Amino acid sequence: MGFGILINKVGIKKVKQVTIWLSRVMVLLTAMFIGTSINVKAQVPIDSVARYAVVDSITAPWADWEEVSINGKLKMAGLPVSPSVKIFMQRDSAIFISLRAPFVGEVGRAEITDSTVLVVNKMKKVYVEESLEKVFSFYPGSLYDLQNLLLGRVALPGLGILSHDVEDFVDIYAEEDGTFSLVVAEEAEIPGINYGYVFDSGFWPVALLVLPQQTPDISVTIGYEYYENGYDMTVFYRSDKRNYQATLELDEPNWGGQPFDRLSISSKYRKVDLKEFMNSFQL
Repeated sequence: MGFGILINKVGIKKVKQVTIWLSRVMVLLTAMFIGTSINVKAQVPIDSVARYAVVDSITAPWADWEEVSINGKLKMAGLPVSPSVKIFMQRDSAIFISLRAPFVGEVGRAEITDSTVLVVNKMKKVYVEESLEKVFSFYPGSLYDLQNLLLGRVALPGLGILSHDVEDFVDIYAEEDGTFSLVVAEEAEIPGINYGYVFDSGFWPVALLVLPQQTPDISVTIGYEYYENGYDMTVFYRSDKRNYQATLELDEPNWGGQPFDRLSISSKYRKVDLKEFMNSFQL
């Protein structure tokens, strides 16, 4: 059962102010990571019985899957239009993303496997191909972790998806306003990276914050907003040198779907590094 299906069944329209949540995430999780106190309650994890119930509520809407398709739109500064997006994923195997613009056709394509990321800007005839490890340098996750993030689920690098099987490796904090935050327990921490999630009072993930310890000027945040027929996923990359922001406005997932034809790079395309590729989207 996908996000939209569950929302329709209970008749709830979830429309969030993502900037409010992101500012809350930055304050709450940063304070936890550096050991400062917001309030006493926020610094004491809920007990194992309550934690089991919260994990149960968070994971209840998550259907098992092997293949999934998601349609939507991409909004990013510098793009002349907001292209439509089609995503097809094979669990633990590949992610295919196609961008199409009105009257133009396909303008971009991404293929992500468990080892490689290939992204093509067809308008500028350039492409970037890097290892997944390099692209995830600020978040040491796997392909399956990325798939879960696209589905709005809680990915825990090194542990897999949040479940009762791994709940002993997370600490959950209940806030006075009914929201929750989640960080990995000390024994499951990944060297060099701090990260955590915030959930609203309905147990929906609203934000993930990633803070690399060696580069304190950099933060990566993913914010989620929910609607009757889908959800938005906004990625913020912040540093002292530059900021990036992109939003995927996604329909509810279709469990199944049609796979893409594999991408073929012709001699007309030029390989560039990641920085030049990002700049290729600027007008």
